[in-house]
Amino acid sequence: MRFLFVVFTIVLIGSCSNKRFGREVGKFVEQQIEMPLNMKVVWKGIDTVLTDFTQTPIKLVVWYDSLVCLSCEAGKMSAWNAIVSEADSIDPWLRIIFLFTPQKKDLHKLKISLLTDKFDYPIFIDRHATFVKLNPHLPKNRLLHSFLLDKNNKVVMVGNPLHNPSLWALYKRTIQQMIDNDGVLPEPSQL
Repeated sequence: MRFLFVVFTIVLIGSCSNKRFGREVGKFVEQQIEMPLNMKVVWKGIDTVLTDFTQTPIKLVVWYDSLVCLSCEAGKMSAWNAIVSEADSIDPWLRIIFLFTPQKKDLHKLKISLLTDKFDYPIFIDRHATFVKLNPHLPKNRLLHSFLLDKNNKVVMVGNPLHNPSLWALYKRTIQQMIDNDGVLPEPSQL
């Protein structure tokens, strides 16, 4: 079953025939991800305290590393509104963790962009790159910086569903299977 999700993810990301890319996806799926506890949270441009937000059984992590234009990406967060709305309907099982790892020099521009975009969902800011330090196995390829975690924080699917309705549909089916199986994917014999 896991192999099928890897194959589907590769196909839905863009029919990439690159074998190295496929190996990178395969290597990342089922990796354990550790979520930092000391991240700053910004909601509607305001520093916020959230408890247990990252402790939900199923998480879609959308990570923006320090190599992208973070203020550019933050200024486009409202594009996620439809997916966030659907994810909210699956609450308390699913949370989307939008995670930015800015360089110190970019922090102020990032906060301004988040304030002006008026995105109505929490954004996690990892000022000390703790997420990267805790997870040295994170892929460098930005196409793999969005991934679905089960209740054990294992990577189940990889790929950004934002502009790919087929991938988002696959995410939703997978999430429902995990909800029906107490937060993890059922083994192939259970399907």
